[in-house]
Amino acid sequence: MTDALQSRMERLEMLHSEQDYTIQTLNDTVAQQDQQIALLKLHLEQLQLQLQSLRTEPSGADDNGFEPPPHY
Repeated sequence: MTDALQSRMERLEMLHSEQDYTIQTLNDTVAQQDQQIALLKLHLEQLQLQLQSLRTEPSGADDNGFEPPPHY
């Protein structure tokens, strides 16, 4: 192999190695974000259920959210 070809091969191997590292780093980031999104979806569903239950519960209070004292 000539020196130019050897140098080119080494450069290509370095680029390949750097790209592998970049791809792995991006993959790890995407996997972590996927877990975070799944957790956020779960929290959102729980909050929606809580809000729905609050809307359907009869509170006995007026529109302002204040309940008159029992002696009235």
